[in-house]
Amino acid sequence: MPVRKLPLVTGELYHIFNRGVARAPIYSVKTTYRRFVTCINYYRFQDPPMRLSYFLGLSKDEQQTILSRYSQEESVLVTIYCYCLMQNHFHILLKQELDTGITRFMRKVGDSYTRYFNTKTGRSGPLLEGVFKAVRMETDEQMRHLARYIHINPYVGHVIDRDELTSYPWSSLPEYLSPREPVFINKNAILAQFSSTEKYLKFLLDEADYKRTQQNIQHLILEEP
Repeated sequence: MPVRKLPLVTGELYHIFNRGVARAPIYSVKTTYRRFVTCINYYRFQDPPMRLSYFLGLSKDEQQTILSRYSQEESVLVTIYCYCLMQNHFHILLKQELDTGITRFMRKVGDSYTRYFNTKTGRSGPLLEGVFKAVRMETDEQMRHLARYIHINPYVGHVIDRDELTSYPWSSLPEYLSPREPVFINKNAILAQFSSTEKYLKFLLDEADYKRTQQNIQHLILEEP
């Protein structure tokens, strides 16, 4: 993975995103989307005990025991607030918890997933386009609007219809709207800015408000993948 010129700051929040080389798809079928989400979950830890392929060979109970233990030890490189996977790119909103944490996290995710995808599809070479993009969040308002941008990306990108947004499986939005504890994301920081999950959903679906604020977050998005 190419080296980033400017260091990423521990304790700060960032919008991370990247896309496929030459805008080519980086997900092909459901299992590839699912594997990328698994990579995010597993490689957020500082020192995973084994390669992901070995981990996935364990029983579900053994997997959960390992993930629970590492979560309790708080040995995480990053805290993930939300994400969305599209066919040829992805978005993640996260916080760096340890020095060089984001870089290490993205390197592990990128290397592991690229090996998997190349093996599965019979391709070779780099899958992702250069150094991942990173934009720092400076306020809660920026965080709130960026989370909306990430969560409605499948609708804005004309991948799904508006009424399918809440069930889009390759986004953290279904976990935001569920009363159950999330698998690995931290949804509290964003939902704490709303009186209920219903109010957050209304915020997401308010197209007029989104269009009014979109110009104010362009610097947080950089270029569209």
